[in-house]
Amino acid sequence: MYVRFVTPRASCAARADRGLFGPAYWFRDNRGAPQYLRDAIADEIDWFRAYLPVPDRFGVVTRRSQRPYAGICWYRDNARNAIAHSHALRWLLAECDLPTGQIVTDYPGDIVYRDDQQIVAMPRPGTPVRWR
Repeated sequence: MYVRFVTPRASCAARADRGLFGPAYWFRDNRGAPQYLRDAIADEIDWFRAYLPVPDRFGVVTRRSQRPYAGICWYRDNARNAIAHSHALRWLLAECDLPTGQIVTDYPGDIVYRDDQQIVAMPRPGTPVRWR
């Protein structure tokens, strides 16, 4: 099983709901957000930077277009610490009035990257890519 945390705004490249990290960086740097939330979000970002590898591959290039198609990042179900920190980040973003959701699937698509905690997969027809 694979888990993904999202915000309900589509990413153009992946045609899927956006993950938590882009909004987290935005709120961390947004002077309009309360300082205690900015600090807590920064702490969660720091945890991810220290303990979650950055995938070295996020998509594929087709022969026809030479344009990369973006994959979608999913946690493997054994990535308990990363999932727990994602729940914390999700709660913090909700405190900033940003709705968040969780998608779970057994069929994330074609896997283009894999490590102990996560995968990047190219969605296939039937892969859930939207939260609502």
